Amino acid sequence: MIISNRGRSNLSKCKRAAATLFILLFMPVPAHAESVAAWAKTRIEIKAAHKAAEALANPNVTVKERLRVEQIYYQLVRNNPQSVPAQNALAAFLWKNGKAEAAVEHWHTAQRLEPENGEAANSLGGAYLRIGRVPEAARQFLLAVRSERDNPDYHFDLGNVEFVLRGDLTAAWKIDSAELLQRALFQFREASRLAPMDLEYARAYAETFYGMPNPDWKEAQVAWQHYLELSTDSLYSEVKEKLRKQAEAL
Repeated sequence: MIISNRGRSNLSKCKRAAATLFILLFMPVPAHAESVAAWAKTRIEIKAAHKAAEALANPNVTVKERLRVEQIYYQLVRNNPQSVPAQNALAAFLWKNGKAEAAVEHWHTAQRLEPENGEAANSLGGAYLRIGRVPEAARQFLLAVRSERDNPDYHFDLGNVEFVLRGDLTAAWKIDSAELLQRALFQFREASRLAPMDLEYARAYAETFYGMPNPDWKEAQVAWQHYLELSTDSLYSEVKEKLRKQAEAL
């Protein structure tokens, strides 16, 4: 049997519709969502808002157009006030467009609606870090990791604040610097494990060994070897020399 182009088109449309229905029926829906239909409708509205925001990449965009897109996001939240993804979408847009205070407010709203939402927590961590509130930032990054343990970005962000700003955290968390370094090393290891092809994560994990009071040089060598496998830049000779020194220390 030969199917005409028109017949193929109709058949394809039917298959796509069936596939979409299957996805909507069997994808996990957050417990706070009103219904599958409402959840799907919100997702469509978020996608439309993001599409409208793409036009703002044009450096010649007018203030009027920027405000129009902003109102699309606000309308999204007015239509879906209990939607965490909608609150996060509006907050991210506001943050990107220089409205930090309003962005933080909507991330807090998302967090009140869903206390263990990883996106809201990690975003608040970044916002607090930007204004120098390091302990609050670290708490939010930790919450993000506990909410989504398989997200390498969250592990990396927490590791960064624990490593780079450990001086601010030792008093706030009442732990010593050595323990914070161990925690940071673990977070970088997890980030690299979950995203094994990410060069930045691999290097962060490998370099952290040089800040440790009693580093495991064998583990460090494995980390640097993994980094070398990913790296093709001019840092090869630098890393090779570090590996040589590690081997001598064993």
